[in-house]
This record gives sequence, structure tokens and C-alpha cells, in this order.
Amino acid sequence: MVKRVDLEPGNPNELLKDLRQCRWNTEVITVKCRKKSVARQAGRDRRVDLVSYPFTRNWKQNYLDRQQAGLMRDSGCGYLIDLSELITDDPYYLRKNIEYLKRNKDNAEKKDLPVVASSCARTVWGMRDPQGLAALLSLLDVDQDHALDMISNTPNGLVARNREKLKDEYIQPNVWVIEE
Repeated sequence: MVKRVDLEPGNPNELLKDLRQCRWNTEVITVKCRKKSVARQAGRDRRVDLVSYPFTRNWKQNYLDRQQAGLMRDSGCGYLIDLSELITDDPYYLRKNIEYLKRNKDNAEKKDLPVVASSCARTVWGMRDPQGLAALLSLLDVDQDHALDMISNTPNGLVARNREKLKDEYIQPNVWVIEE
């Protein structure tokens, strides 16, 4: 089991307050960025593990651009693809979502960000097996091996890294307390 919290702050100060409260008792922190200012703050903060950009009406102003991807790379943050946005019966909305997620994924991969794909299911009916998630990722031009890596290996590495950080011996990256 992994403890994960999804934050959806309205402004950067609210994000900082939420991060102070939940970092030391949560293994994975995901921030849903609906504003560019929140995205910039999340990209700079080392306490944030994954950043996602929900599809909104102002999607042309709030997406994962190259500058944001550079900030996220420097802080060790990854990009989360919410595959629940691809499960819709509206063809226009589906086409825009595919275009939006593909652009974000391409920008993340250009900057060598870790990309994680999740069903982000809100109900039991939204759950998908790894092969089903890989099939949805094929809509974003991701081959099956890379898709399965986004679904299993990348998140497992993220959780293992964060569990090491939560130990008492951890001080900062590459600095540990060694007792004799």
C-alpha cells in the first residue's frame, strides 16, 4: 500500500501550506495545477513528486511547457498522465484531450522527466488493468513496452525513493546519518 495525496490548491501560498502539513506522513504527493502560478511553485518545490494538468477551458494558457518541464527536472518532479480524461463519449472533448495530453507528454519526455500514467479512478468502474492502461496510452503514440514502464516501473521507483527519504537517517539528497 502506498499513501498518496492529491492536492488541488488555488494559489501558491495554499500549496506551500498543504505541503508543510502532509510531506512527512505521505509517500507520494501529486499536485493538480489549474493555474500557471501554482504550476511554477510546484515545479520548484522538491516536496512535490508528480504534477498533473487537468484539461480545462483555458488549456491553451495552462499546460506543461518547456520552461515548466525544466523547473520540474531540476527539482526531481515527474509528470502524471490522468488517463481517466480519455474515457469520454464526446468526440470533440476526446480529440482535444488527446492533443493536450500528447503535447504535455512530449514536452516532459524532451526534458527527460519521469512520466507516470494512472487511471486516477474516482470509482471502482474507472479502474483498469495495466494492459488496459497501456491500450489507452497508445492513443498518445506510446508503444506498449514504454507504456507498461510508465504504469509500473516509474511509479515503483518513485515510491522506493520516497520511502528512503522518509527514514530518520535521511538528511538531504546524498546525505545520510551513519551510526556506528
